Amino acid sequence: MSDRFLPSLGQLRTASEELPDPEIWPEEEYIVPIEGSKKVHQVVFSRIKFSSRSNGRTYRWVYNGKVLIRTRNSSQDLD
Repeated sequence: MSDRFLPSLGQLRTASEELPDPEIWPEEEYIVPIEGSKKVHQVVFSRIKFSSRSNGRTYRWVYNGKVLIRTRNSSQDLD
């Protein structure tokens, strides 16, 4: 039986609401537990350096290297 888990966009949105500020978080990853149908899964976010025209160099959270999370308005990013 496989332990693979692919969260839905709704689950990613819920998990992203729990993310700390990436500018002050000291570690490169943050793990958020998500309840699945039969067990609790872990969603791992990575902290990356991001270049922004308005802010210069800043940090952002990324899920699986594909979904960029902006914590200032994370509830709107996945719409």
